[in-house]
Amino acid sequence: MKYAHIFIAVIIAWLTASSCKKYLDTAPTDFYSTYNYYETEEQLHAALNAVYSNMMSGRMFGLVQHFNFTSTTDEMLPNKTLAQDNRGFYYANWTPGNSYVASMWQYPYIGINLANNLIDNIDKPSMDETERGYIKGQALFLRAYNYFLLTTNFGEVPLVLHTPAITETSIPAASQTALYQQMEADLKEAETLLKGRTAAVLGYNDVVTETAVQAMLAKLYLYWAGYPLKDTGKYEEAISYADKVISSGIHDLNPDYKQVFINLFQDKYDTKENILEWGSDGAAAGETNKSGNDIGNFVGITSTYNASYPNVSFTAAAWIWATRKLFDSYETIPSSQLSMKASLDTRRDWNCADFSYSYSTVNGAETRVSTAVTNLWQLRCGKFRREYAPQEQRALGTYGANWPVIRFADVLLIKAEAEILKATPDLDAAREAIERVRRRAYGTMYGNIVKDITVVNGGSGYSAAAPPAVTISGGGGSGAAAVAVVSTAGAVTGIRLTSRGTLTAAGPYYTSAPAITIAASASGTRATATATITTGTEYLLSGSLNKEQMLEVLKAERMRELCFEASRRYDLVRWGNFYADMQDFRAYASSNGGSGNANGLSALVGVEPKHELLPKPTYELNLNKSLKQNTGY
Repeated sequence: MKYAHIFIAVIIAWLTASSCKKYLDTAPTDFYSTYNYYETEEQLHAALNAVYSNMMSGRMFGLVQHFNFTSTTDEMLPNKTLAQDNRGFYYANWTPGNSYVASMWQYPYIGINLANNLIDNIDKPSMDETERGYIKGQALFLRAYNYFLLTTNFGEVPLVLHTPAITETSIPAASQTALYQQMEADLKEAETLLKGRTAAVLGYNDVVTETAVQAMLAKLYLYWAGYPLKDTGKYEEAISYADKVISSGIHDLNPDYKQVFINLFQDKYDTKENILEWGSDGAAAGETNKSGNDIGNFVGITSTYNASYPNVSFTAAAWIWATRKLFDSYETIPSSQLSMKASLDTRRDWNCADFSYSYSTVNGAETRVSTAVTNLWQLRCGKFRREYAPQEQRALGTYGANWPVIRFADVLLIKAEAEILKATPDLDAAREAIERVRRRAYGTMYGNIVKDITVVNGGSGYSAAAPPAVTISGGGGSGAAAVAVVSTAGAVTGIRLTSRGTLTAAGPYYTSAPAITIAASASGTRATATATITTGTEYLLSGSLNKEQMLEVLKAERMRELCFEASRRYDLVRWGNFYADMQDFRAYASSNGGSGNANGLSALVGVEPKHELLPKPTYELNLNKSLKQNTGY
């Protein structure tokens, strides 16, 4: 059948579903349409799978939605030149004719059209009513989520709640208030229909559940309360729905921050931390598996797959680098002996990787070799690490990591922000939520870990190229590991912790300082060092903070926790000072060594107030005469 122009690229994924029953010869029998489809429960599920499948297509969260137009902020910058960029890293390339701008519009509407078809036909088959409600609830959520993507990127867009007739080629944009009201209605109906359908019951989280709807409602209300609508009464609603998720007992923080992202590449469901994921290869039972994606590629650690090292190598272009501002936002240990002082916050060294990869053969074994990166404007975005993907994915180049749509940590920070900005702020509640996120970040949710190692005597006769082994023993804990840093003079000058301990609920954690043993040198004297462990209070915010100070803490905490998860640009816009914030960051970068990533610094030059939104695509404006271009384009 024919569709209105905004759906012209719709891929009807259910065309390949099981054959339908025969009809009288007045109906088509050689293809599927809404007339002869949706006749069975299985066909409803196949249609729902089509909506899910669209979410991880290459022009959605397989690449574009989480990467192209979110990569030039104060947390990460491109290292490509303007001439090499057609994807939207540079604000100068945010043009109505850009094909990726078109994708940001087109593919959410594909999902909306598929969801509308399903919702329109949800009552056709005879089936269990609870299961019918589950299907409809998921479709409503997915429709609302796609509209959320559209309005946060384009502002006012057409609100279409049915499959348009061929004559419906001129559809005016709805106000953002109307869009938010429809998203709210869809999500609230979905919450009712999905009651009792939880990730804890299912055992996986790449389908929509009751708490996923509640988390999305909390996020929706937070954005509704912020710029540009500023309906500040919605902060109370954001708190209410965040509290539903928090008090459900279904979700919690993973005690090991890095494991959240390792699990995504190892096809392991973390149903406590990740409230909802978009599924890729290895999707949940009964859902369509998707092809590979670019998660961990352009935003990742530099590496090239090498067929000579198939067991250890992988591909990641690393076109985007972390910023010094992000790196410096993490607290450090003032007494650290390392030139790049150690951080108490376990997130820093995971997110801001100070190395790239190459490959070699060492003692007959394939070995991944780290090459140090010392410029703080060239640190790799280390959150999504393809090295943890199965070897067959690395060899084929079809990485299948799921995308984390909304995490429990985000819900806690949504609550904190709303508590700060509501009419009568509750700064104690905001502090509690922020500190809960920070406690996991500092590794002390369930006990204490190794805080730092101090070299007492650097010894002599060591080699910088082959530093001595460091053994950590005793203290009641396990899992801590470290490497020695050796000077050109042959002395150990510092000990870098690569792991502070076993970060699981069970531990074991350290109850006293472990012993540190540094291997003896071939010639010279042995180095010695001592360790300290955390007290379990390092994560606490210091002092009494007023509303403005707490808000600044919240803004920094969101960057530290959610960096590279396609959140920062939308956060800056929601806080109502996007252009000024980006100008301030440009000035900061210019005066703090930002030329270390000259391309990234130049990408900031073109930012204008209009870049709070993307331009509406040229093809859409040409076909839909009722649309108006966003201001400034």
